[in-house]
Amino acid sequence: MYRGEPQHGIDGRLYPIDKLTKISPSEGMWLYDLCVSVKPKATLEIGMAYGYSTLYLLAAIARNQLGYHTAVDPLQRSLYQGIGLAHAQALASTKVSDFPFRLIEDRSDRTATDLVRSNSIFEIIFIDGSHRFDDVLVDFYLYAPLCAIGGYMIFDDIWMSSVRTVVAFVRDNRTDFVEVHTDQSNICVFRRVGDDAREWRHFRRFRVGRSSD
Repeated sequence: MYRGEPQHGIDGRLYPIDKLTKISPSEGMWLYDLCVSVKPKATLEIGMAYGYSTLYLLAAIARNQLGYHTAVDPLQRSLYQGIGLAHAQALASTKVSDFPFRLIEDRSDRTATDLVRSNSIFEIIFIDGSHRFDDVLVDFYLYAPLCAIGGYMIFDDIWMSSVRTVVAFVRDNRTDFVEVHTDQSNICVFRRVGDDAREWRHFRRFRVGRSSD
């Protein structure tokens, strides 16, 4: 994939892939190392696409011999031809694949409601779905209660002003999340340290990201 070569979809056919929709190898290894270190019982990603982050997380789960990974992507088949799903299934057919995996092909906001009702909790949540400001903010708001105390919420693509604006909101308004500094330039990581105890009228101004930042 990193060479930009066509990939097999879920139907077995080869499809071209774009060069933008991916995480870097260093970011992928950072995710892998975090998962190996934390040894989460459950991980979740919003936005699967070609399956870059999926494979790093599943590889870590395989090494840990512990964990359950959930990917949420309503466009997996219609836009990405099931390439990410095909990669996950290929990994599941190898000898290092004794781990559970599921793909939820629905919008992240609808999925969050179902996961809350099933009392789901995740130690690692990777937000990489729609990158519109309101969608990223909604993903954080809805999935924050699903993040375990001590767990991590990770924003990808902070080169985008829409994502940086959500990150600024979390920094300035959500004291139940503490930023964790990393050596990765394209992600922002928060660790959940408690419950959201803001009063009903709480609001602190936050910086709106601009394309020139």
